[in-house]
Amino acid sequence: MKKDKIRSNIIFLITIAIVVAINLLLVSLEKSAEGSSINSLWDAIWYMMVSLTTVGYGDMYPVTDGGKIIGYIYVIASVGLIGYLIGKFTTFFNTIMEKKKLGQFGTDFENHVVIIGWNDFSQKVAAEIIQANKEVAIVTNNKNDIDLINDLFSNKVFSLFADFENYEALDKANIKKASSVFVSFPDDTKCLVYVLNAKKHYGELNFIVSLSNSNLKETFSSAGVKNAVTRDEIASRLVASYIFEPDVAYITEELMATSNTDLEFDMMEYHVTESNPFLGKNCEEVFFTLKKEHNSILLAISKKENGSYRLYKNAGNNINVSSGDYLIILGDGNVKKQLEKLFKVPEGRVL
Repeated sequence: MKKDKIRSNIIFLITIAIVVAINLLLVSLEKSAEGSSINSLWDAIWYMMVSLTTVGYGDMYPVTDGGKIIGYIYVIASVGLIGYLIGKFTTFFNTIMEKKKLGQFGTDFENHVVIIGWNDFSQKVAAEIIQANKEVAIVTNNKNDIDLINDLFSNKVFSLFADFENYEALDKANIKKASSVFVSFPDDTKCLVYVLNAKKHYGELNFIVSLSNSNLKETFSSAGVKNAVTRDEIASRLVASYIFEPDVAYITEELMATSNTDLEFDMMEYHVTESNPFLGKNCEEVFFTLKKEHNSILLAISKKENGSYRLYKNAGNNINVSSGDYLIILGDGNVKKQLEKLFKVPEGRVL
């Protein structure tokens, strides 16, 4: 690195020396010539600058044969200079665009979902989250994935090319202000090691993982991962349900997905704020009000107790709605629009 700097400095000094020498030669040729306008070194430098930049004011020009030859050199050199500047500008512009595409300038997303690891499964998860109008930041360690992600989701996501272990780079995904972090690695062991290391830097974040081996759920739970999902376990339950209660399975699958139209049903989760109209009311009253006025059903309420959330299903008049709770509601796409306007919060959990 030091050698390159020394070499650059030497080249710069040689270039300056050549420029000064040529302009001194130009002055010596022109100074005594009749009608010459180049009488000093500064005149020669001015003539060189307007020639190289193709401005050509015409206020100064050589009249001797030797001076004209130097003038030809400047004119020819101007073509190379312009090409050099255009090349430099193009390279600079392309570098900026490449860094932006790779996510090097970061994002200002907040309460978003960060997906670490890109594969077919995380692609499906991202599609569902985006369908729910939730912002998503996807981190991949394969540069080739970036174009695919951008093609699939256009400008709806922030994609970042980075080493998963480079936590300074992960900050560009604004991971500290994310609501959840989904780690999608094909190898459960690597996933466990990664989560353990990541929690040292982001201990307060809600990590979610998908597992191939259901026997590791307790291990991940001990590591502080409350939401370890086993893909085979979910699939087997759904398949079994299709076998002996197909209508239940059909409804379950539909409710698990985000509604794409106003007529499709979906289970929605809403954060209770101080402006929620049901604040202080019991769940039985909320149930009947939602059914009567919004054609929706209160399925459960999630309340924070002892530092973690506890889910109360089919809650009655003995449980009241408090600020910070989450209401789990069943409704269609039209209901979703009504509730977001009523509750003044978007669907989804904010941690």
